[in-house]
Amino acid sequence: MRDVVLALAMPVLMCASGIYAAGAAWWRRRYPAPPPYSQAGLRLAGERAVAVAEAVVADEYALFAGAVGCPDDRGAGDVHTGNRRA
Repeated sequence: MRDVVLALAMPVLMCASGIYAAGAAWWRRRYPAPPPYSQAGLRLAGERAVAVAEAVVADEYALFAGAVGCPDDRGAGDVHTGNRRA
């Protein structure tokens, strides 16, 4: 009995993979994939991602600037921690 199951496993597997391939081809014809991005689309998406990241950093800097010693806005000045003794 074990030999019969083993002998029938390969045709069943081939039939199932053929049915899957036919179904996948039908699905792709019915619901095609979107076209790839153009160079302009990639550039705009990159600019949008940078703008979102800059906004997040600006919000966090504004939120925690007083609690953590952050450099002043004039450039690469000293870090003001408030822990220096006079």
